Amino acid sequence: MGADKQKILLKVCGITRQEDATACEQLGVDFCGFVFHPASPRYITPQQVSLIQTSGCKRVGVFTTHNVQEIADIMMLAKLDYAQLHGRQEDAVVEALGGHRVIRVLFPGEAPSLSVIPRPEVAYTLFDSGYGTGKTFDWKILESAKRPFFVAGGLNAQNIPDLLKVCRPDGVDVNSGVEVAPGIKSAERIKEIKELL
Repeated sequence: MGADKQKILLKVCGITRQEDATACEQLGVDFCGFVFHPASPRYITPQQVSLIQTSGCKRVGVFTTHNVQEIADIMMLAKLDYAQLHGRQEDAVVEALGGHRVIRVLFPGEAPSLSVIPRPEVAYTLFDSGYGTGKTFDWKILESAKRPFFVAGGLNAQNIPDLLKVCRPDGVDVNSGVEVAPGIKSAERIKEIKELL
Protein backbone atom coordinates (compact mmCIF):
# COMPACT_ATOMS: atom_id res chain seq x y z
CA MET A 1 0.00 0.00 0.00
CA GLY A 2 1.47 3.34 -1.03
CA ALA A 3 1.97 6.14 1.46
CA ASP A 4 -0.49 8.31 -0.45
CA LYS A 5 -3.31 5.82 -0.10
CA GLN A 6 -5.68 5.69 2.83
CA LYS A 7 -5.83 2.56 4.89
CA ILE A 8 -8.81 0.42 3.95
CA LEU A 9 -10.43 -1.27 6.93
CA LEU A 10 -11.19 -4.98 6.87
CA LYS A 11 -14.25 -6.53 8.48
CA VAL A 12 -14.66 -10.29 8.60
CA CYS A 13 -18.30 -11.16 9.21
CA GLY A 14 -19.95 -14.41 10.25
CA ILE A 15 -17.43 -15.35 12.95
CA THR A 16 -18.58 -18.42 14.87
CA ARG A 17 -15.35 -19.82 16.37
CA GLN A 18 -12.62 -18.59 18.67
CA GLU A 19 -9.89 -19.85 16.34
CA ASP A 20 -11.21 -17.65 13.53
CA ALA A 21 -11.41 -14.62 15.82
CA THR A 22 -7.84 -15.31 16.92
CA ALA A 23 -6.70 -15.53 13.29
CA CYS A 24 -8.38 -12.18 12.61
CA GLU A 25 -6.56 -10.63 15.53
CA GLN A 26 -3.20 -12.03 14.43
CA LEU A 27 -3.70 -10.85 10.84
CA GLY A 28 -4.65 -7.31 11.82
CA VAL A 29 -8.33 -7.44 10.90
CA ASP A 30 -10.14 -4.32 12.10
CA PHE A 31 -13.67 -5.65 12.76
CA CYS A 32 -15.13 -9.06 13.63
CA GLY A 33 -18.80 -9.50 12.80
CA PHE A 34 -21.30 -11.80 14.51
CA VAL A 35 -24.64 -12.69 12.93
CA PHE A 36 -27.66 -12.73 15.24
CA HIS A 37 -30.16 -13.64 12.51
CA PRO A 38 -31.46 -17.13 13.49
CA ALA A 39 -32.08 -18.23 9.89
CA SER A 40 -28.46 -17.65 8.92
CA PRO A 41 -26.08 -20.63 8.70
CA ARG A 42 -23.63 -18.35 10.54
CA TYR A 43 -26.01 -17.63 13.43
CA ILE A 44 -24.43 -17.43 16.84
CA THR A 45 -26.03 -16.68 20.19
CA PRO A 46 -25.11 -13.59 22.20
CA GLN A 47 -23.97 -15.88 25.02
CA GLN A 48 -21.55 -17.67 22.68
CA VAL A 49 -20.21 -14.34 21.39
CA SER A 50 -19.63 -13.14 24.95
CA LEU A 51 -17.08 -15.96 25.34
CA ILE A 52 -15.16 -15.19 22.14
CA GLN A 53 -12.10 -12.98 22.62
CA THR A 54 -11.31 -10.45 19.90
CA SER A 55 -8.53 -8.37 21.37
CA GLY A 56 -7.56 -5.69 18.87
CA CYS A 57 -10.66 -6.16 16.70
CA LYS A 58 -13.81 -4.09 17.03
CA ARG A 59 -16.90 -6.25 17.63
CA VAL A 60 -19.97 -5.86 15.41
CA GLY A 61 -23.38 -7.50 15.77
CA VAL A 62 -25.55 -7.99 12.69
CA PHE A 63 -29.23 -7.39 13.48
CA THR A 64 -32.28 -7.91 11.27
CA THR A 65 -35.53 -8.29 13.22
CA HIS A 66 -34.58 -7.29 16.76
CA ASN A 67 -36.17 -4.28 18.45
CA VAL A 68 -34.07 -1.54 19.97
CA GLN A 69 -34.15 -2.94 23.52
CA GLU A 70 -33.13 -6.40 22.31
CA ILE A 71 -30.25 -4.86 20.35
CA ALA A 72 -29.10 -2.82 23.34
CA ASP A 73 -29.25 -5.88 25.62
CA ILE A 74 -27.33 -8.06 23.17
CA MET A 75 -24.71 -5.35 22.65
CA MET A 76 -24.07 -5.30 26.38
CA LEU A 77 -24.02 -9.09 26.81
CA ALA A 78 -21.87 -9.76 23.75
CA LYS A 79 -19.59 -6.77 24.44
CA LEU A 80 -20.20 -5.21 21.04
CA ASP A 81 -18.73 -1.97 19.77
CA TYR A 82 -21.20 -1.56 16.90
CA ALA A 83 -24.68 -2.65 15.84
CA GLN A 84 -24.96 -3.33 12.11
CA LEU A 85 -28.59 -2.66 11.21
CA HIS A 86 -29.45 -4.94 8.32
CA GLY A 87 -33.23 -4.82 8.54
CA ARG A 88 -34.27 -1.35 7.36
CA GLN A 89 -34.66 -0.22 10.95
CA GLU A 90 -36.19 3.20 11.49
CA ASP A 91 -34.20 6.30 12.38
CA ALA A 92 -35.51 6.12 15.93
CA VAL A 93 -33.56 2.89 16.44
CA VAL A 94 -30.34 4.58 15.32
CA GLU A 95 -30.98 7.53 17.60
CA ALA A 96 -31.78 5.31 20.60
CA LEU A 97 -28.58 3.27 20.17
CA GLY A 98 -26.43 6.30 19.36
CA GLY A 99 -25.36 6.83 15.77
CA HIS A 100 -21.68 6.57 16.67
CA ARG A 101 -22.32 2.90 17.52
CA VAL A 102 -24.26 2.07 14.34
CA ILE A 103 -23.28 0.66 10.96
CA ARG A 104 -26.30 1.18 8.73
CA VAL A 105 -26.82 -1.11 5.76
CA LEU A 106 -28.13 0.29 2.49
CA PHE A 107 -28.94 -1.71 -0.61
CA PRO A 108 -28.05 -0.47 -4.10
CA GLY A 109 -30.82 1.66 -5.58
CA GLU A 110 -32.54 2.28 -2.25
CA ALA A 111 -30.62 5.40 -1.25
CA PRO A 112 -32.20 8.54 -2.78
CA SER A 113 -28.80 10.18 -3.19
CA LEU A 114 -25.49 8.62 -2.28
CA SER A 115 -23.91 12.06 -2.10
CA VAL A 116 -26.11 13.07 0.84
CA ILE A 117 -25.15 12.08 4.37
CA PRO A 118 -27.97 9.89 5.74
CA ARG A 119 -29.81 11.25 8.76
CA PRO A 120 -29.33 10.48 11.52
CA GLU A 121 -25.58 10.21 11.07
CA VAL A 122 -23.95 6.87 11.79
CA ALA A 123 -20.40 5.62 12.26
CA TYR A 124 -20.38 3.88 8.88
CA THR A 125 -22.72 3.12 6.01
CA LEU A 126 -22.41 -0.36 4.52
CA PHE A 127 -23.52 -0.99 0.94
CA ASP A 128 -24.53 -4.60 0.42
CA SER A 129 -26.19 -6.52 -2.40
CA GLY A 130 -28.78 -8.14 -0.12
CA TYR A 131 -29.31 -10.52 2.77
CA GLY A 132 -26.40 -12.93 2.54
CA THR A 133 -26.62 -13.26 -1.23
CA GLY A 134 -22.87 -13.64 -1.69
CA LYS A 135 -23.22 -11.62 -4.91
CA THR A 136 -21.58 -8.39 -5.99
CA PHE A 137 -23.33 -5.31 -7.41
CA ASP A 138 -22.38 -2.41 -9.68
CA TRP A 139 -19.76 -0.58 -7.61
CA LYS A 140 -19.77 2.40 -9.95
CA ILE A 141 -22.81 3.78 -8.14
CA LEU A 142 -20.59 4.35 -5.10
CA GLU A 143 -18.32 6.88 -6.78
CA SER A 144 -20.30 9.75 -5.22
CA ALA A 145 -21.14 8.02 -1.94
CA LYS A 146 -20.58 10.00 1.24
CA ARG A 147 -17.86 8.64 3.47
CA PRO A 148 -17.14 6.71 5.53
CA PHE A 149 -18.57 3.58 3.93
CA PHE A 150 -17.97 -0.16 3.65
CA VAL A 151 -18.73 -2.42 0.70
CA ALA A 152 -20.02 -5.97 1.15
CA GLY A 153 -21.50 -8.65 -1.06
CA GLY A 154 -19.57 -11.49 -2.66
CA LEU A 155 -16.12 -10.01 -2.06
CA ASN A 156 -13.02 -12.19 -2.24
CA ALA A 157 -9.32 -11.94 -3.10
CA GLN A 158 -10.11 -12.29 -6.81
CA ASN A 159 -12.56 -9.39 -7.16
CA ILE A 160 -11.39 -6.92 -4.50
CA PRO A 161 -8.68 -5.53 -6.84
CA ASP A 162 -11.47 -4.73 -9.32
CA LEU A 163 -13.48 -3.03 -6.57
CA LEU A 164 -10.49 -0.87 -5.67
CA LYS A 165 -10.13 0.22 -9.29
CA VAL A 166 -13.74 1.39 -9.38
CA CYS A 167 -13.86 3.07 -5.97
CA ARG A 168 -11.82 3.15 -2.80
CA PRO A 169 -14.18 2.38 0.06
CA ASP A 170 -13.20 3.10 3.64
CA GLY A 171 -13.66 -0.58 4.37
CA VAL A 172 -14.48 -3.96 2.87
CA ASP A 173 -16.67 -6.56 4.52
CA VAL A 174 -15.99 -10.20 3.67
CA ASN A 175 -17.81 -13.33 4.69
CA SER A 176 -18.30 -16.29 2.33
CA GLY A 177 -15.25 -15.16 0.34
CA VAL A 178 -12.96 -16.22 3.20
CA GLU A 179 -14.76 -19.43 4.14
CA VAL A 180 -14.21 -23.12 3.63
CA ALA A 181 -17.76 -23.77 4.89
CA PRO A 182 -20.49 -21.49 6.32
CA GLY A 183 -19.11 -19.98 9.53
CA ILE A 184 -15.71 -21.65 9.11
CA LYS A 185 -13.06 -19.16 8.02
CA SER A 186 -9.75 -19.66 6.25
CA ALA A 187 -6.86 -17.72 7.77
CA GLU A 188 -5.02 -17.98 4.44
CA ARG A 189 -7.90 -16.37 2.54
CA ILE A 190 -8.16 -13.59 5.13
CA LYS A 191 -4.41 -13.02 4.82
CA GLU A 192 -4.70 -12.80 1.01
CA ILE A 193 -7.30 -10.04 1.29
CA LYS A 194 -5.46 -8.18 4.04
CA GLU A 195 -2.42 -7.99 1.77
CA LEU A 196 -4.52 -6.35 -0.98
CA LEU A 197 -5.66 -3.45 1.21
